[in-house]
Amino acid sequence: MDRHISHTSGSGRSFFSRTFARRDEIAETSQTVKGPLGMNTLHVPADITAADLVFVHGLGGGSRSTWTKNGEPSLYWPKEWLPNDPGFRDVRIHSFGYDSNWEKESSLNIHDFSKSLLASIHDCPSMSQTTDIPLVLIGHSMGGLVIKRAYILAQQKKDFVSTARRIQAIFFLATPHRGADLAQLLTKILNITPGQRPFVKDLHRNSLATQSINDEFPQYSRDLQLFSFYETLPTSYGVGKSLVVDKDLAILNYANERTAYLNANHRDVCKYADQSDPNYKTVRNALASTIDNFRTRQTVSKSKLDREQRRRLDTFLRIKDAPEDDFMDIDSMRTAGSCEWLLQKKSFLEWRDSANTAMYWISAKPATGKTIASGKVISHLRDLNRDCAFYFFNHGDKGKSTIQSFLLSIAWQMASIHTEIFQTVLEVCEKDEDLSQANYRTIWRKLFIEGILQSRLAPRQYWVIDGLDECRNNSDIVPLLSKVVESCAARILLTSREPLEAHQHSGHHRVRVFSEVIAPDETSNDIALHLKAHMDHLPAVNPEARRIISDTILAKSAACFLWVKLILQELRRVHTSAEIDQVLGDVPSDIRDMYSRILDGMSAAQYGKVLAKAILVWAVCSTRPLTTEELFHALQIDIKDSIDSVERSITSCCSQLVYVDSHSRVQMTHQTARDYLLQSDVHPEFGIERKVGHKRLALSCLHYLNGNEMKGPRHRKLSSSNLVKERCPFVAYASHSLFDHIAQVDATDEEILSALAKFLSSSNVLAWVEYIARSSDLTRLIQAAKALRSFLNRRAKNPSPLSKDIALLDNWATDLPRLVTKFGRELLHSPPSIFHLIPPFCPSESAPRRLFAASTRGIAVLGLSATKWDDCASTIFDPSEQFTALACAERYFVIGASSGNIMIYNAETCQETRRLRHCEPVRLLHVGNTTKVLVAAGAKTIRTWSLTTSQHVWEFKTTQLCMSLATTEKDELLLGALRDDNLAVWDLTLGTLRDYSNWIEGLEGQQAHSTYYFRQPIAAAFCMNTNLLAVIYRGQDILLWDLERDALYDTYNKMSGASPILGKRGADPAPGANSLAAGYSDGDLVLFDTSEGYVKALVTANAQSLASSRDGRTLVSGDGSGKLQISDFETLTLLHCIQSSGYVKELQFSSNNLQILDIRGSRCRIWDPVALVRQDAEDETSDVESTSTATPEVQADSMEEMPLVTALTCHELGEVFFGGKEDGSIHMYESRSGRHMQRLLSHAGYFHTRELYLDAESNTFCSTDLSSRVMVHRLARLPQGWSAGARLFDQHIEGPINQVLCNRGGARLLISSKKSDTLWSISTDNPSIISTIPRDDRAAYRWTTHPMHKDQLLLIGGNVAHLYDWLTLSRLTNSEGILLEGSLLPELEIQSITPCFNGRVIATAFKESLFARAKSKKLLLWNSSDFNVQARSCVPVPKYQYLSDEVQVLIGSDGEKLVFLHGSRWVCSVNAQATGIEHFVRHFFFPADWLSTDAPLIIKITRRNDIIFVKRDEIAVIKRGLEISERGLDGGVGKSTSLTDVRRPSLQVPGDPS
Repeated sequence: MDRHISHTSGSGRSFFSRTFARRDEIAETSQTVKGPLGMNTLHVPADITAADLVFVHGLGGGSRSTWTKNGEPSLYWPKEWLPNDPGFRDVRIHSFGYDSNWEKESSLNIHDFSKSLLASIHDCPSMSQTTDIPLVLIGHSMGGLVIKRAYILAQQKKDFVSTARRIQAIFFLATPHRGADLAQLLTKILNITPGQRPFVKDLHRNSLATQSINDEFPQYSRDLQLFSFYETLPTSYGVGKSLVVDKDLAILNYANERTAYLNANHRDVCKYADQSDPNYKTVRNALASTIDNFRTRQTVSKSKLDREQRRRLDTFLRIKDAPEDDFMDIDSMRTAGSCEWLLQKKSFLEWRDSANTAMYWISAKPATGKTIASGKVISHLRDLNRDCAFYFFNHGDKGKSTIQSFLLSIAWQMASIHTEIFQTVLEVCEKDEDLSQANYRTIWRKLFIEGILQSRLAPRQYWVIDGLDECRNNSDIVPLLSKVVESCAARILLTSREPLEAHQHSGHHRVRVFSEVIAPDETSNDIALHLKAHMDHLPAVNPEARRIISDTILAKSAACFLWVKLILQELRRVHTSAEIDQVLGDVPSDIRDMYSRILDGMSAAQYGKVLAKAILVWAVCSTRPLTTEELFHALQIDIKDSIDSVERSITSCCSQLVYVDSHSRVQMTHQTARDYLLQSDVHPEFGIERKVGHKRLALSCLHYLNGNEMKGPRHRKLSSSNLVKERCPFVAYASHSLFDHIAQVDATDEEILSALAKFLSSSNVLAWVEYIARSSDLTRLIQAAKALRSFLNRRAKNPSPLSKDIALLDNWATDLPRLVTKFGRELLHSPPSIFHLIPPFCPSESAPRRLFAASTRGIAVLGLSATKWDDCASTIFDPSEQFTALACAERYFVIGASSGNIMIYNAETCQETRRLRHCEPVRLLHVGNTTKVLVAAGAKTIRTWSLTTSQHVWEFKTTQLCMSLATTEKDELLLGALRDDNLAVWDLTLGTLRDYSNWIEGLEGQQAHSTYYFRQPIAAAFCMNTNLLAVIYRGQDILLWDLERDALYDTYNKMSGASPILGKRGADPAPGANSLAAGYSDGDLVLFDTSEGYVKALVTANAQSLASSRDGRTLVSGDGSGKLQISDFETLTLLHCIQSSGYVKELQFSSNNLQILDIRGSRCRIWDPVALVRQDAEDETSDVESTSTATPEVQADSMEEMPLVTALTCHELGEVFFGGKEDGSIHMYESRSGRHMQRLLSHAGYFHTRELYLDAESNTFCSTDLSSRVMVHRLARLPQGWSAGARLFDQHIEGPINQVLCNRGGARLLISSKKSDTLWSISTDNPSIISTIPRDDRAAYRWTTHPMHKDQLLLIGGNVAHLYDWLTLSRLTNSEGILLEGSLLPELEIQSITPCFNGRVIATAFKESLFARAKSKKLLLWNSSDFNVQARSCVPVPKYQYLSDEVQVLIGSDGEKLVFLHGSRWVCSVNAQATGIEHFVRHFFFPADWLSTDAPLIIKITRRNDIIFVKRDEIAVIKRGLEISERGLDGGVGKSTSLTDVRRPSLQVPGDPS
């Protein structure tokens, strides 16, 4: 097969080149006179940015016209004058445009414009939200009101906290803060023409919009710098002439406001004839002065900010030991004048100084000075002031032997050198705080491919990498380094024992490589310098004798530095000439013979051999070098004896093989010494058998972990004092490295099995999990599980009777990863939760639940049938839709349907957040890379939206079906592979078709052309990381098209003649990867290597759909029966299998690669199998071959057959509760056990139950269903249970029912629908209507009985409340009702009303509508007494104001306290005595998968303080949960604890003394 066919299409240029060539020309002609809409960046400084300026126009203005005198482009002062002004050269300048054209109809108001402004600032690519660069807003006229409302929204919405923090100053140019009279005149004129213009009415004097803004703006703007400029000249407007905005309307009269007049009319306050215009000078000088103040403030705080940012960067990248320490240690060992030979080599000088980047490969035998040479190169480059990053691999230190640690260190160093990279790395890490724990492929993609390598760096960047052979999976690192050189990012020098040829398949052939082998004479010259430097320490009586000794050593050294070092150490111990001659004569020149001689000497010693052997075992087998303090405790556990000093013991017992470095770490003198000792037959006394050595260390770790220091808390009151114990330094090594040693031991060893079982069955294992969680490295739990599984698999090779110990290990091998996936966030935030909060929520057969959740005083979770973990995290079901397309973004996933609906879901909660319309069946969905663009394709139309704002952006018509979509790196271009063999390219910045090219026409040769020309492609897939497009034709080879070269890349076939089926994500999207997976109709799944052109693997999978994880490591396929197979992408090795039913339409991986989403008919399922939590191959520690076991199949529950619970109500006495299901049936459950008691009644017709209501005084039970049927029964309590009793009411109501309510005693029934409220009398056998109030399509509302006046009804709708009489439904308040004051945004709708604190307070929960941008929720508490007939307004209770934005779900009240679900997933409560300042109590949390549902969460509280939770088709009862409380160490309750705070909260458990 010919590689990379070079024939190109007729254009001679790639479509990328053709696309960008005409952009500047077309962009200018496409702009309107007023200027473009949205955020437009006018100037970006070349270096550091001091501030961002955003200009916002007013009524009828434009982003350009408002600021341009007479339309003259040169007078567009924000763009033409300010960037050239010295006072603004370091200022980023933007102009925002919105459609405020009052000459046409519009449905928008100021609030809508403000939301658009806020979102545009937040999403602007050139304005990073992770920085604290000050933001200054300048608004003309109505633009000032738009700015004010946007700032209020930023303060109120959590999504915009960073934006609100950045806004430092606002400039108002003739802004009508209280409206303008002229606006009313304009409205009268416009009334002649049809259509509404809400934004014009918002400008009326004292309009509702301006009043609302002026009510809220003062409380948020105290810390802002405000500037108000007012007009002094009248403006002509056709029918008159006057000031548009009078002075009293244009100023705020705030203490922090500066005012000034401008000698101009309303139009000219913002546009100027030249830079000498006094009005321009006034505005310009005020802006310049403000920005200069920012510069001064930034200079003062820069050092403090830098330190804080550096600390954050260290935390994100998990840099504990500064790389500089390694360099200094190595450089201190170099002899002055050595390694100069390297710097004089022609090849080195060419590598260093060439205009083009290249790689320099140095190879040599072990112990010949490669590391010292690396240190010399680093020192040399620094002397030349060249930017240099470096890394020294160390196989003996697990933390310094992985690609992951290498990449993190290089990123940290480059960030330390370059400000731009510092910000880039910080932004990447803040988006993914767990990035440092990801596999190296993810780190490489996010930090380097998408971050560092995109930065514009200085032309001379250098990386020095030593010890490539000591890197685990070192063959994988060479392609990454080649990519760095290829992208001209850095010149790389690396050293290795292996020559360049050993890595000839690693991809370095694409870059220039200088290869050098260190010659023996070059090393000998440096050894001679070293001997000369140490001449005075040689044991001789005169200089001549020293010279002879030196020459003898040099002659016998064989160019081995290590041998010389050991000889010098031995010579220091002799004193006579005879002894000197003996040493020089007897010491062998071979390093291995030298080691043997040293061990013989140690064996002859009279004392210390036991200790020496122990030190050697720990130094050789430890996963990282231990400190002397750690080793001090480890040795005493190991040899079961006390020792005095580790340093002295090393010096006296084994100093020639082990040493203590400058950081008090115990190190082997050289890797060759470790390798020699691990050959167990080299010495009968000191040789180390690998398995035995690891067993020794594992047993020592287990002895410690099973000891008293790691015991769980004795008392059930968990205070910080008995949780954060003073433990010996060995705790860190024992906790983090135990399972690394377990992975290496003999699995048949009964002593290991017994010690492991003892540990895993005691509460010490929970203390271990808690310790791991405190270190914020939960990957250790995943690695522990893999080690346990490996241990069990190896043990299975030698069949033995199954025991309880084996079953226990098997349990924990399954349970540990689930603790991470289900409870990871809670473990990190509250490590003590592992003791009492997590075990009850585990399945009944899991080890944590069986061993640690049996207490009768702790939390109990009852009523659920699941006994094992489930791979299905959530299911989204909509019977009214057929799902057809799927896409995943970082925070959302998107589902398209055949109806044209596009549903956007929160990726964490699986709650639908909003909907879009495509107006035709959705065939494809795609989410962009940076700007969060959402693309939907149907049969005829492609549309794009902003995923952040939901704003529709572009629409493109297509005559052919689109098979696949992709966007370029910065989402500037949209690519579509069409069914007619054409590649369409649309410009997403201009909304135009940029290119349309046919890949068939570019094929060379008549046969190749005809093979594809008369056939229609059936599938296609883009891989933008390699710029390839794969296209499938039935019965033909797979065609790979090179997008960059606009040429055929290659064709692939498996020589079977079967038709291939390529998944839409079949091409591996991992950066730098060269893999293509294709499923064929005969069932074969084939993996091709696209760089070498061969079949890498072939398996049978019957794949109908494919998807690749974003890191390129994992492939999932779905077959026709619905089975999902998860495989390793490099080998197609099967990792896991999920058996489920239903044809899989499409598959996608979540953005973090830890979940798989599929769509089947009307369902979307989210799977989180543990197999996706993959350990890096570089992190695998076991050298022992493991036995393959059958891949477990997980049978998904048949959720289709189980009707979901859709309604819930509890009996007031707390004994029972009732659940209504989607099949219309209503069931009774026992609160004490969660047991299902009986089927109570049913609504015929299988309409699902909508609402249940119970009046406990009369046992009147109301139920409604989706058909608007209302039934009322009088429950009867029988000796053997309950009965539905007499049916008092059974009616079908016209229109959807929103709420039903009974009065106390059950005599009245209120039925409320969107069109009417009807009060019925049900006290007789013949129910009758008492009163009906018609409603005209009112907004959301809720009714409740007034808690202090049982004869009154309280109605809340919007921001108004009314009181009604329960007996007659007559309104008691006046027509205007009771105005609810406070920060109630227009888009908020009432969700629930809950009386609490024994009726003294009313809690109201509000939420945003489905179509809002973000799902804001707000809880407000009111004094019940304020809702009375005479009241005209009501204000929230101030001391509960802090709860406003904290509540996700209002659960209810037990009378004394209000219980709610916090946004952090914790169930919390607040009591009447709370004094504010976040004084609420956290009790327990729900697992993440409990809350991941598309259905509304249904949670209730009983009078017995049980929490009732609807979990799909079951109902869980959480008992005693509210009796546990978590208290912060400072005495506050419920305050969120920082994840980086070492102080952890404590838990108070029921039954403890307080």
